[in-house]
Amino acid sequence: MHNRYGGVGVVRKRARWIPLLGLGLGLVLILGSAAGVLAQDAEECLECHSDPDLVREGDWRPGTSAYVDPAMGANSVHEGWECTECHTTATLDHGERLGTVACADCHEEAAELVASSLHGQARDKGVEHVPECADCHGGHDVRYVDDPESPAHRTNVPLTCAKCHADPEFNERRPLARTSPLAGYEQSVHYQALQREENGATCTDCHESHALYRPNDPRSAIHDQNIPATCGKCHDEIRRVYEKSIHGQALAAGELDAPDCADCHGEHEIRGPDDPASTVYGAHLSKTTCVWCHESERIVKRYGLPAQRQASYEDSYHGLSDLARSTVVANCASCHGIHDILPSTDPLSKIHRDNLPETCGQCHPGAGANFALGTIHVAEGVANGEHPVVNWVRRFYIWLIVVVVGGMALHNGIDFVRKGRAPRLPRGRDYLRFNLGERLQHATMAGSFIVLAYSGFALKFPGAWWAMPLAWLENGESARPLVHRAAAVAMVSVCVYHLFYMGLARRGREQLRAMAPRWQDLRDAAQMVGYYLGRRPDRPAFDRFGYIEKLEYWALVWGSIVMTVTGFALWFENQSLMVAPLWVLDLATVVHYYEAWLATLAIVVWHFYWVIFNPEIYPMSKVWLDGWLSKEEMHHEHPLELRRLQQQDDGTNEDDT
Repeated sequence: MHNRYGGVGVVRKRARWIPLLGLGLGLVLILGSAAGVLAQDAEECLECHSDPDLVREGDWRPGTSAYVDPAMGANSVHEGWECTECHTTATLDHGERLGTVACADCHEEAAELVASSLHGQARDKGVEHVPECADCHGGHDVRYVDDPESPAHRTNVPLTCAKCHADPEFNERRPLARTSPLAGYEQSVHYQALQREENGATCTDCHESHALYRPNDPRSAIHDQNIPATCGKCHDEIRRVYEKSIHGQALAAGELDAPDCADCHGEHEIRGPDDPASTVYGAHLSKTTCVWCHESERIVKRYGLPAQRQASYEDSYHGLSDLARSTVVANCASCHGIHDILPSTDPLSKIHRDNLPETCGQCHPGAGANFALGTIHVAEGVANGEHPVVNWVRRFYIWLIVVVVGGMALHNGIDFVRKGRAPRLPRGRDYLRFNLGERLQHATMAGSFIVLAYSGFALKFPGAWWAMPLAWLENGESARPLVHRAAAVAMVSVCVYHLFYMGLARRGREQLRAMAPRWQDLRDAAQMVGYYLGRRPDRPAFDRFGYIEKLEYWALVWGSIVMTVTGFALWFENQSLMVAPLWVLDLATVVHYYEAWLATLAIVVWHFYWVIFNPEIYPMSKVWLDGWLSKEEMHHEHPLELRRLQQQDDGTNEDDT
């Protein structure tokens, strides 16, 4: 019984474990089978993927190759790994599209950065063709980033990023602010350095590798406030200088309008300062780079900045020379600094009152403290910094030009109408009016004056079509002053010679006595006006020189003195500023400019009329060429002189009586 019960007891106990044992064996078999499917080795995967003709046939990227070169992983950092260590969801009967590669299992930190980046955000939104790890690092042949064969090596990064960002189809599908950054980057100093195997900045140096964010995201390496630190990774000394500047302080305080590195140097197409295509090339600073902010009405008003900085600069010699493409004239950075720009009230500023002699002395040695005795950025008007004396003289000259030239035009216009279709006076060689020496003086004066006017106004209007020939000369604006000053020397020389001629030569003294102003000249002018208005039947009778010639001659004398004094003051500005404040040089500039206008207009309106457009001598009097007048010309223009000459005649010529 006992044995039977005992036997029965044993049998019953075995009966309870049999199902459990069967369940356990079944579970082992299932797990073993799954392990056989999931944990296959590379050889099993390559049974299909070693076929070069293997392509996808489903609805995900159909027709693309699924071939895996067995040799690709030979130099990979993952050499010796099984396929399923990365493709953790792969099975022998997997579908067309495998699950995400499990890079994050090993590269957790990088994966977190990518997940929060632009690429990760796009992937979370379901955007197609978002770059995966393999797109940047390679697929089965992942190499270390310091391996030149790696797509993530710094020399290969531009082309790796360009696979998307320089692809027209990608840019059409996903429009970005910068559709082809590679084209600009390839022109930069960074790319050139990279090509020379130097440490030129590449995409990931500025945008980061995994933590890519929009520029307006405070986490972005290219956010306005982060750019100095980003660029400072390579340009640390410049970063420290910039952060102390007015721009750097404003940016750090949250004023995003303040210029950062990219605002001045550009973004991808960053060129060296000596490259004419660079935004920080000297000739571009005052035209584009600095004026982006300092001529912006919004920024000027918002931050209370001085207005008309560009206009006042362009009205100065520096600005005019800059417009004429001078490569050596002072620009914004020459005076204000480059990265160390500070307000003029800061004792460390280059344009602080105490520092101006040193700053300006870089180009004007010896100028001294007089540079600080005037406003630098001067625009017309006392309210815009113009000295009261300079402003008054400017206004005086404008009115003088209007009155004098307007009076000349009115006088000659009436003369032209009064003469109507008067016949031309016959030419002849009866009386010598100017000898060879006098004609040479006139030719030298005329030639030098024309060159002076042309080369001088070419500085004031460098963009005009007629000024282009001077710009074509070698060195452009460096050649124009040489032409101008050579003509000035010629003009001053002929003036000095004329002075000696009029004082020492007998004929010169005679000419001077004949040219001396007299009360009769005023009476002649009044009589001429009466004749023009029809109140007198005849013109006044003139002697050797009438009021027309005298007015022009003494105006020329006065203008030559004024232009010589002011011209030499401007030519030798360093020496001038040793004895006079800066506003005196501004005064000389104004006088020189407006006197040039007065002289030029007087020549055109007054002189050219009487020697060219006068109906009685048109198309031109030849007296300045050969020196002779006909008897008819003498009788019409200088009857008193003709009478005197006839009285001096020995009487042999009856026609002279």
